[in-house]
Amino acid sequence: MTNADNVKSKALMFNLIAEIFYRYPDEELKKTISELDTSLFITNNTNLQDPVLILLKDIKQLAIETPLVDLKQDFNMLFLRPKGKLAYPWGSVYLNKQNRLFDLTTLAFMEFCKKYQLNFTLAQNEPVDHFSLMLVALIHCMELDEAEDNSSLNDFNESLCEHPETDRAATLLKLHLLPWSGRFLSLVVENSESKFYGATAQLSQILLEQLEQDYQISVEPVVLYK
Repeated sequence: MTNADNVKSKALMFNLIAEIFYRYPDEELKKTISELDTSLFITNNTNLQDPVLILLKDIKQLAIETPLVDLKQDFNMLFLRPKGKLAYPWGSVYLNKQNRLFDLTTLAFMEFCKKYQLNFTLAQNEPVDHFSLMLVALIHCMELDEAEDNSSLNDFNESLCEHPETDRAATLLKLHLLPWSGRFLSLVVENSESKFYGATAQLSQILLEQLEQDYQISVEPVVLYK
């Protein structure tokens, strides 16, 4: 598989994950996921392919079988209720001692987005360091990096590791997403009553861990406050 194919595969999966964690569940979402052609979500790593496809099939099956009212209740408890969300989807909550939104880490990610012309059109005033929005930004960065590398590098691993700390995607992962996303995803897995969001979080964990290896990223330890 070429680097372009691999990026396309990752983009498909991260887009799916971003929509699941950001969009309030409705019948249209259930229908879309229920009709997924999981064969389109391919990887070039034989050790990764089997668990990824298993989780994709689990997510699809859970979308088919889980009543919409249960998905809505799960989404509310995890991400929406005014106080005591079980899995806050914003990075600053984990990185700020007072668990604040719109903190310095949010501003740092906003500066990163501004630098690379990543613009989000949001329906409401909310922090941009939402897990799903970071995945959308990550997809964009991976596609930009791949487009620049494509003319001179064909091997996937060589392409990723040529300049691992200067790639847009590697920078986003190292500085803005990976320091806190593991905690967020573990909370989703632990607290998802429907298991639908838990399976999606497990898929996220696998894909992000693989990218961390591919980009040879060493994440600096940080204190998490949530």
